[in-house]
Formats: sequence, structure tokens, C-alpha cells
Amino acid sequence: MSWMRRHRVRLGLAALGAVLATGAGVATAAAASPPPSNAVVPGTGVGEYGMTSAFYDGHIVHFTYSRGFYCDLHVSSGASSGCEVGANYVVPPSKSFDPLYIAVPIGISVPAMSMDCPSGLVCVDHPGTIDLSRLEPALKPLYPNLSAAQLTAALKNVPTPGHEHFITTVNDRKPEWWDVKVIGVEKLSVWNAINRHRSFAFLEKEVRAGQTTPIIPTNLFLYFSVN
Repeated sequence: MSWMRRHRVRLGLAALGAVLATGAGVATAAAASPPPSNAVVPGTGVGEYGMTSAFYDGHIVHFTYSRGFYCDLHVSSGASSGCEVGANYVVPPSKSFDPLYIAVPIGISVPAMSMDCPSGLVCVDHPGTIDLSRLEPALKPLYPNLSAAQLTAALKNVPTPGHEHFITTVNDRKPEWWDVKVIGVEKLSVWNAINRHRSFAFLEKEVRAGQTTPIIPTNLFLYFSVN
């Protein structure tokens, strides 16, 4: 059984939640004005300098960004940024990198500005758009009145949803590339518990217990140091 089929339901929820969290309804997303990509060219982000917060080992830490995002164009994407959810990178930007797990609230009310990267805003050196169309087969039963082509088009270029950051190392405080992995959180109680514990160890426990979506790969990398 394929990875997509095994996680069909949860991936569908993750994709749906990402679209809804950004305020872009599936039925109208394709017709709406395209969101900004924050890319110089597809796959290469605008080089900016700034900071966001994150969670590490029970503590709040801060990321300092100094280079635009990278999305591997060996992975096809319909997003203006060149970034894709549901498919892993083929060629990374470096031989050395660590994982960055982002938790995304799905179908729950979370104050936008309480997140490390709020919905409706483009965080420094993050892509402004993402392609969710690889999750279309999982979403199709939820939208029987849309053709596969219509739904795919609506999912190809959606705003990047608000999220929290979790890391498993500080890499000696040195800047490096980070491989982005997505985890959707569907229950407010789980979201609040994850934020209280402030660690990937707890987040991973919730993933294994089926309290969240599985860990979903992307072709996206961010570049920062941990302070």
C-alpha cells in the first residue's frame, strides 16, 4: 500500500486545514488574486535578515535568518514559490542540514499572532505560497461538486499557513539549512499541550499516538542560526 493511501484521511485533513487556515476557500482559491511568493525566482527566496521564535527542548529559542528559502525544483510544484507539500526533496541545498518541524493548526481557532509565523503574513525568508495539489486525491471526496481539475488548480498555489517551529538541535548556534517537515494538529487540547511542552520530543509522541497528522515531507529548506 502506498504512503499516500495509508495516510489518505489524515493528509486530506492536513491539506484542507492549511487552505482554510489561510482564509483561502477551495472553491474560490483558483480565482483569487495570487498571493505573493516571496521568491526571486521559483525555488529561491528573497534574501532577507530577521528573526522568529521556535521551540527547542522545552524552551523558547530564536532563529536568525540570513538567506532566502530553497525549494528543490527537481520536485514539480505549481506554486509561484516552487515549494511543495507531500513530496520530499531530491537535491538538497547542502550535504549538511537538520530537520525543522512545523506544526500547523487545522480546523481549530488559534490566535494568529500567537504563532511563530502568523497566518496571513509571510515570515522572513519563508515562501509566501505552497503547492498542496499532491494531496488532491485525499481531498476529492470532501468536494464532490468540484472536478479533480478544479480542486487541483485550487490547491496549486495557496498562501503558506501559520505555524510553530520545532527543532531537535541548535547546531552549535551556527547557521545552516533546515529541512522542513509539516505536522497538522486538529485538536485544540493537543495544540495547547504541544505549546506547553515546547519540545519536539512531546510533539513526536503525539504523532506516534495518532493525535496529529503523520509527518509530511516537503521540498522546502530554510536557512538560519539558533540563538
